[in-house]
Amino acid sequence: MNALKKILGLVWMLTGLALMVGLPYETIKKLTSNTAGAEDYVFWLVIMVIFLPITAGLILFGRYAWAGEYDKN
Repeated sequence: MNALKKILGLVWMLTGLALMVGLPYETIKKLTSNTAGAEDYVFWLVIMVIFLPITAGLILFGRYAWAGEYDKN
């Protein structure tokens, strides 16, 4: 079970990193398009404010799982 926790920790870290990079990329791509309106700016600002701390938490959670902080001794 501890090995599974470590593997999932790596999965969480990689998922968080992918989201941390992909989310701003997608936001910039959407907001620099010619069809972006005011509602698009509000939507993507809210998404960034909500999901960037969540992705940071995923990375931190994965780091602790990878380091074995959740192992039962």
